[in-house]
Amino acid sequence: MKRSSTILLVLTLALILVASSRTWAGNIAGVVQPQGLRSPENILVYVVKAAPVSVDISQTKYLMDQQQLTFIPHILPVLVGAKVEFPNNDKVAHNVFSLSQAKKFNLGSYKSGEIKTVVFDQPGVIDLRCDVHQEMNAYILVLKNPYFAVTDKEGRFTIPDQRSLEKQGIKGVPPLTAGKYLVKTWHEKLRTAKEKVEVPVNGEVTVILKPKRGAPGVLYK
Repeated sequence: MKRSSTILLVLTLALILVASSRTWAGNIAGVVQPQGLRSPENILVYVVKAAPVSVDISQTKYLMDQQQLTFIPHILPVLVGAKVEFPNNDKVAHNVFSLSQAKKFNLGSYKSGEIKTVVFDQPGVIDLRCDVHQEMNAYILVLKNPYFAVTDKEGRFTIPDQRSLEKQGIKGVPPLTAGKYLVKTWHEKLRTAKEKVEVPVNGEVTVILKPKRGAPGVLYK
């Protein structure tokens, strides 16, 4: 009798583990085909709302570099609470600032070789500028969850972007749970394209997004 109860308990636990593992379904993959843009590269694709996931970014190194009077990268997606470094690797002084509602700051003028940091604690679009060089411009996109990707040269993406997350030191982000999601794009020269998708219990869902030229929308509304 005792042995039968033990076997039943083991089988029950195994079924629970199998059922729980199946709730994590898969990825959202696809391509962005922008209209009125030379290249489909560097377009953010993100899931607006997803189940809460515990992500440790305490050791994550986010970097917005400055080289040859250019911010690198042009678009930097980060998670809420991210600490971003702003090294000056140019031969001239820079002054990085933002007037964006999600984060207003001014790092002041600092010389070549210096590094300054900013913590981004609110979701939204951060428009970066340099007082010294007006042609310098880039964007930090502060996101609520790790389910996002930046398109490659062909406009392709996969969410979650495990390779990019691991490069930043973020590991263990699970696939999305099965269910319906709203996927959006963001680019400073494109209107937001959005699409509802349904991630199956097993497998991957694909989507094609076709944003048009125009003013971008906010990340979350």
